[in-house]
Amino acid sequence: HDRRPVTLSPELAREWLDHATPKERAEQMVLLEGEPTEAFEWFKVDRAIGNVRNQGPDLIKPMDEAPAGIGLF
Repeated sequence: HDRRPVTLSPELAREWLDHATPKERAEQMVLLEGEPTEAFEWFKVDRAIGNVRNQGPDLIKPMDEAPAGIGLF
């Protein structure tokens, strides 16, 4: 399961949002023309970040080493 966000250039985003854009073209843009995974900086975070009931600034602090049960988001 790929959890990275899909990011498009402003031009592609406008095309993707245009109601006249065919579904097939929109899918192609997301699958083939979005920013690659390597364009992002990834940080280990606590699993608590995945629960909407958890709140607070500690949730977004990068972790140096992830203990057991911690995933990459």
